[in-house]
Amino acid sequence: MSTFKKIVSLILVLALCLVAAGCAGNENYTSERDLAEKAEAGQEKAECEVAAKDFASLDGYTVVYPQDNEQLRWAAAKLVSYFADNGVTVTLAADDAAETAKEILVGDTARAKSQLAANEYAVSVNGEKLFFESGNFNGAVKAVSWFISKPFEKGKINTLSGKYEFSPTVERPDGTYNYVWGDEFDGNALDENKWELTTSISAESSFKLSREEAAMKVEDGLLKLTACRWLDPDNNQIQAIAPYTIEGKKHMNFQYGYVEMRARIPLSAGAWPSLWMSGACREDAPVSNLFPRGDIKPANFSAEFDIVEYTSLAPNLHKWFYDDANTDGVTGVKDKHSSLGAVETPIKSDLSLDPKNSYIYQKIAFDWTPTELVIYINDEEYYRYNWEESVQLDGFNDMTDFLNPAFIRINNHLLPKNIPADFSTLPAEFFVDYIRVYQKPETGGIWLAE
Repeated sequence: MSTFKKIVSLILVLALCLVAAGCAGNENYTSERDLAEKAEAGQEKAECEVAAKDFASLDGYTVVYPQDNEQLRWAAAKLVSYFADNGVTVTLAADDAAETAKEILVGDTARAKSQLAANEYAVSVNGEKLFFESGNFNGAVKAVSWFISKPFEKGKINTLSGKYEFSPTVERPDGTYNYVWGDEFDGNALDENKWELTTSISAESSFKLSREEAAMKVEDGLLKLTACRWLDPDNNQIQAIAPYTIEGKKHMNFQYGYVEMRARIPLSAGAWPSLWMSGACREDAPVSNLFPRGDIKPANFSAEFDIVEYTSLAPNLHKWFYDDANTDGVTGVKDKHSSLGAVETPIKSDLSLDPKNSYIYQKIAFDWTPTELVIYINDEEYYRYNWEESVQLDGFNDMTDFLNPAFIRINNHLLPKNIPADFSTLPAEFFVDYIRVYQKPETGGIWLAE
């Protein structure tokens, strides 16, 4: 074979490899990532330890969950579906049902309590019973997520154990908060009991939103959101793809609390990752209806909390006024919208805008209380909004919907105007390790879909 043909063949092989991989990168990206990840070795979560053991058929078993824990009921229902998909018939019951010999226990029930610590989880066998256990319900959910991500083998059962960084309580300035909801992004699929994919931020002419694994997947205990180079054979304008919005509107709404996210945030040109929330106040508006309307205060707008987004790395608050709101002549309102960014110099944080820091995990958190919103990066205060003293977006001087229940959204979008012509700053990877919500007893509330 001539030298020319060898070169052509090599180019074709490389091109096929890039297509098979989904997102095509560039040399600088790869080398910088390798250097950064070497410095950050050990940051990504390891899977749990798994051991297959002999076990008689589970046909006829009952999956039992604690009657007062909706999240463990979801987890138990997932087990029922998993076994059904593998030809095993099991039933679902709360722990107030009569006890039977053949049961699969999910979390602490009236049958048994785990002796594990809150940051430990396991799937264990005790006689004829199978126990998905932890010292906190979050760990029991983790155990289920890992279990159903493993292949099923008749006559065997996958026992497993693991440990992770987790505390069931956190100390905040106004007291002790308890863990109430979260997602550790375990297993191999997005939890449809917690999230849905939406077009809350739409695509543009040069890229499209995608459900491809190249754009979004759950793997290695992480939610991996990737905006990347993508050539569409049916539309030559398309140069990239980005994942849909990950949104909890129909699944979990909450009012007040401490929220913490650990993530790798892309800091490259054109990347637009964000953690944000939206309020929901009117029954006739296209918002969540999980909570009773008596728990809200009427407002003529829907609130938007931009906790952090890379384009400015500054938090923002937005009001989106409903069509019937009379905003004519109101100071600060334009096209039924008003906003307030971080107008003062934010407190210096560890999160600099060096693109090489895209591969270092950061902890983004915020306290949301009836009096203020305080945002932290790596435990350092980043910005503070006081609802009465320092935050008035417009002439209405009304922040009502920022005190109403809200839901969480996660994005890894693109701003094409900031991307180089050759798209060399892609892929932009937003890897989320976990999101956790803690609340102070008797303050605010949480509403879950049934």
